[in-house]
Amino acid sequence: MEARLRLIALAAGCVLAMSSLAWAQGYDSPEALLEAFYEPYFTDDFVDDESLFRSARLNALYEADAESTPEGEMGALSFDPYIDGQDYQLSNLEIGEAEVDGDSAVVDVSFENFDRPTFLTYELVLEDDGWKIDDVVSEEGEYPYRLSDIFASTLGE
Repeated sequence: MEARLRLIALAAGCVLAMSSLAWAQGYDSPEALLEAFYEPYFTDDFVDDESLFRSARLNALYEADAESTPEGEMGALSFDPYIDGQDYQLSNLEIGEAEVDGDSAVVDVSFENFDRPTFLTYELVLEDDGWKIDDVVSEEGEYPYRLSDIFASTLGE
């Protein structure tokens, strides 16, 4: 019985290790990155560490926001900038063809969130471990935004 429990624990550990490796892998195309990034919005299987999808520059903005936000307070983001909303029920995801220029790329993404058409533009960068999200822009809707500008405005930059 004890050997069987050890075997089950070992198998569970291997599964967790392999799934972590899958999330930690680099993405060799901008489209592959965005497909993997949006998958949890359809499966509700989100990774614990979304920083794996973000560039060093964007992660630094998230970290600066967290450090400057008092305990118990809300930081710069009061919504999910990757869906342009708070709640989600996504459908009809379309990831456009990347416009690649060296180590940077721009990709248009569209989807419906609760049947509301949403259009976002992603600015991506190629880092040592693959393509990463560097910024996201919404020019549609009532409140257009650039993610990096939201952070900059709250950090006093």
